[in-house]
Amino acid sequence: MIDSHCHLNFPAIKADIKNVIKRSKESGVTKLLTINTNPDEFDDHFNLIKEYENIYIAYGIHPEEVKDNSYLSLDDMEDKIKNSRVIGIGETGLDFYHSIEFKKKQYDIFESHITASKEFDLPIIIHQRNSEKEIIEVLKKYRNDNLKIVFHCFTGSNELLQFCDDNKYYISLSGIVTFKNANALRETIKNASLDLLLIETDSPFLAPTPMRGKSNEPSFVKFTADYLADFYSIQKEDFYKLTDNNFYKLFSRAKQDS
Repeated sequence: MIDSHCHLNFPAIKADIKNVIKRSKESGVTKLLTINTNPDEFDDHFNLIKEYENIYIAYGIHPEEVKDNSYLSLDDMEDKIKNSRVIGIGETGLDFYHSIEFKKKQYDIFESHITASKEFDLPIIIHQRNSEKEIIEVLKKYRNDNLKIVFHCFTGSNELLQFCDDNKYYISLSGIVTFKNANALRETIKNASLDLLLIETDSPFLAPTPMRGKSNEPSFVKFTADYLADFYSIQKEDFYKLTDNNFYKLFSRAKQDS
């Protein structure tokens, strides 16, 4: 299994990182993709990959971290991806849930990530909240660019799922899918293309059932994986292999275990 989206530098995990990594291995998690949300975090992630061979990094600016002076330069990205363990761009996107104060700047930063993705041929990890139609409109401009994209922590509509399917964009499902009140999401993902499906924790957030109320961590991705294997009527080991293979197809810089 691969946790395709976690935040290993956040305090709840960082304080116990050795045990978190140990538990993830014991639960069958082979690789972790830790996600940068602002440039100041990169050193924390870089120190992790120096110590743990099974951790990769995505570099970018989360839309809620965007301020007037935020920017993502191609020179900065080029410098970061000199390290082969930096395998993706993001998380990026649009988030208008709490505020639209920096709405225009969010658009600018989102498109700078897309430019970097095109320049360096790396996949983009998209965060969307209260912004589904807006993100679709942005991405329509790049339909002929063969962008590599995953919508992380997917909770979108049938329309967004169809848009992803039409463009061969991936979706990643988190512990939300196990929640009692997630009936609408479950109804939507019945139609998901399994060859475009990843799994994640988004830890330390969104712990799946039966771990609700606890700080989430990569080992808990097994609960989501097992739930989805049953949901799609697939043998668990086959589902683990399926989502692992999908991860390696999208994040082609990651090294598959022999």
